[in-house]
Amino acid sequence: AVRKYCDEHIDAAKIDQEALIPDDVIAGLAKVGVLGMTVSPKYGGQGMSQQNYCRVMEVIGGHCASTGVFVNAHHSIGLRALELFGTPDQKEKWMRPLAAGEKLAAFALTEQEAGSDAGNVQTRATPTPDGKGYILNGTKRYITNGGIAGVLSVMARTPDPGSRDGKVTCFLVTPDMQGFEVIEARMPKCGIRGTATAKLAFREMFVPRENILGTIGKGLKVALTVLDFGRITFGASCTGAAKVCLEKALQHAATRRQFGQTLSEFQLVKEKLATMAADTFAMESATYHTAALLDSQAEDFMLETAMLKVFSSDQLWRIVNDALQIHGGAGF
Repeated sequence: AVRKYCDEHIDAAKIDQEALIPDDVIAGLAKVGVLGMTVSPKYGGQGMSQQNYCRVMEVIGGHCASTGVFVNAHHSIGLRALELFGTPDQKEKWMRPLAAGEKLAAFALTEQEAGSDAGNVQTRATPTPDGKGYILNGTKRYITNGGIAGVLSVMARTPDPGSRDGKVTCFLVTPDMQGFEVIEARMPKCGIRGTATAKLAFREMFVPRENILGTIGKGLKVALTVLDFGRITFGASCTGAAKVCLEKALQHAATRRQFGQTLSEFQLVKEKLATMAADTFAMESATYHTAALLDSQAEDFMLETAMLKVFSSDQLWRIVNDALQIHGGAGF
């Protein structure tokens, strides 16, 4: 159903040209169940394993990179934070509309000085004197879905008696909170242009205490846990794209004739195709090995997910370039 929907309704070239994933495409993805794949059926989800989720992300990533990143941001790191660390009341309030696509999710970690250095968050959350909540002040950037999300998992630094700089806490934030500002809803980019990558600000924004996700001072655990999930499905999206590039390169090389023979008969092209195939196989193997670690509830797979993200993105870059070279001028 997902492959059929992608083929019939998602125009990847148009999404890239217009730098926009249309609302009707998002609604269609929700209708076929994509926006709640691993969510419990109790909340209207599909209850998929990580490995089956990756199979779907392969299809989407192979069709449109922007759409793959959009789904990954909503599901793997946005919604998943609530799914793993939310209280029963928080889940009851937000999981069903998120799984149904009535609301979209985002994960707001990255700032000027924080991103790869996840622990260096500078956004501050100050407790109110009455103890009913926190006042958030700070800015976030490069937040996928940030300007279109209905629920955001926001990392902010809270006071801690044992730490001079405080510790990171995760808060569930909604855009209707006073002081929430979208500075830039769609930051221009040279790739994955269809994703809504936002710059946000929180100015004296009150967040009620019941919106703390997880435990006070344990936000870094939330962040690092969900980023592991996102890296796995990112690997799946890259694998799907690599398979499409390989398939198109093979088809072109088998039919394009130059100097009295097909491109596939030239040793240089054979070498490129063989390397592309081997790298695609390695990407797929690493993706599903890592997904299986998650499904089997392995104690720790952070290193594997980090290696998967680096390897799959680097190899996809090379595979795309080789596919382009094999197509020659037609590739442009």
